[in-house]
Amino acid sequence: MSEGPLLHFISSAIAGLCTATAYNPVDVVKSRMQSERKLTTTPPRYRNTLQALVLIARTEGVRGWYKGWLPCWTRIAPHTCVTFLVFEQLRVMTNIQPI
Repeated sequence: MSEGPLLHFISSAIAGLCTATAYNPVDVVKSRMQSERKLTTTPPRYRNTLQALVLIARTEGVRGWYKGWLPCWTRIAPHTCVTFLVFEQLRVMTNIQPI
């Protein structure tokens, strides 16, 4: 595939896919730890990030880390596509060679 907007679009969509896949477990843990009620008399379910990752994997399997992956990707993919498409078009307009 030759360099151009289509290649940049596909590459940036794949970059967004990789970002969502790597980031989603952290986002799941963050969301669950934030949503725990602090005012109850019961102790919190998650003590720290690592313990939360392990507990989610034990109770729900590794798939539990990827709950909400599709909304995460649909949020990240447009951002990366626009960012890289604009960046590459500006690079072409200013005659800067690709690395």
